[in-house]
Amino acid sequence: MDEHTDGWSDIGSAPGARTERRADPDHPLDFFRARSEAGNYMLVLKGESIVITNDLPVLSGLSISLANGASDSTELRLELLDAEQRSIFKALVADILRATQDVAINDSNAGAARVVTRIERWRDFLKRRREQVLSRQAILGLFGELHFLSSRVLDQLAPMDAMLAWRGPHGEEQDFAIGGWILEIKTQLSTADQFLKISSEAQLDTASGPILICHQTFSSCPESDPDAMSLKELVNRLRALLLDQAPLAIDILEAGLIAVGYEDRPEYDQEKWKSVASQFFEVEEGFPRLAPSNIPQGIQSVRYRILPAACSRFKRDEAWLKEKIFDA
Repeated sequence: MDEHTDGWSDIGSAPGARTERRADPDHPLDFFRARSEAGNYMLVLKGESIVITNDLPVLSGLSISLANGASDSTELRLELLDAEQRSIFKALVADILRATQDVAINDSNAGAARVVTRIERWRDFLKRRREQVLSRQAILGLFGELHFLSSRVLDQLAPMDAMLAWRGPHGEEQDFAIGGWILEIKTQLSTADQFLKISSEAQLDTASGPILICHQTFSSCPESDPDAMSLKELVNRLRALLLDQAPLAIDILEAGLIAVGYEDRPEYDQEKWKSVASQFFEVEEGFPRLAPSNIPQGIQSVRYRILPAACSRFKRDEAWLKEKIFDA
C-alpha cells in the first residue's frame, strides 16, 4: 500500500519532536497515531498510571515501552523501527484498535493489558506464518470466506464496515457479524460428500443472535480457466479494491490474513478455484442441530455434520439475504 494513503503519512514529522493525531475520536481509549522524533510510525496509548505487571513482549522491528507522558500521564508506546515491516505494523494497529473497542471508557489499564495480549498473539501468528504453509482445506476455507466477502458483503456494505464484519480470523465463533446476524460460512469442494460441518455445540446456538449458514461449493480448475482464481489472486483483488475505495480498511484485511497464517507465497497461487453453488439456511426453530440447552450435562467438545438435504425448508434466497441482513 502506498504510504501516502495510510493513517500516518499526513501527520507531519518535526525533527526533535513527536507529532500525533487521535487514532479514532469514537474509541473509548486515548489512542494516538504518531510520528516519533526520528519520523518513525508509532501508536501511543495515553492514560493515568498505566500499570503492566508482566514483562513487555518483544517483537522484531518494534519498540514497545511504558513511559511517563505530559501532565502526569503514562504512555504505552509502540514504535516501528524497521520500515520494511510497515504493512505488518499497520495491520497490528488496526487489530489493536478493533480488539479494544469494547473496553470501558478511559480504562487504560484494561486497554494496555489487551494491547500486550494482542502483541503476544501476533508474535505467535508471525512465527507460525513463517514456519507453516496452510493446508489445502485451510486454503479452501479462507478462499470461501474471502469469496463471500468479495462477492456479497462488499457489494452491500461500505468497505470499512465490510472489513469490520469479518470476524472469522480473530477467534470468534462467527465468520461474519452483520446487522445483528451471525453468518457462518461453510465451504467444500463440489466433488466431496456434501454436509455442514459444525465445530462445537455452541456454534448454532441462537441465544447469541439469529444465525444464517452459507454453504458454498467450489471446483478445482486448471490454470487456463478464465473464471477461476487462486487464493493469492483473490487476496490481491481485494487489496486493490480496498486501496482504491478505502485505504485504511486494507489494514483490517491484512490483520485478518496474518491471524489465519496467510502471507504471499507461491503455494497459494498454484491451485485455482471456481464457484459452483451457494445455499443459504436460516437457523430457527426445528433446524436440525445441537445446542447447549439440549445436550446432556457433562458432554462437551461436540463436533457433528448436518446433511443440507435435511435443511431444505430453512433455505433462503438472495433476495431474502439482502432484505433481512444487508438492508435491515
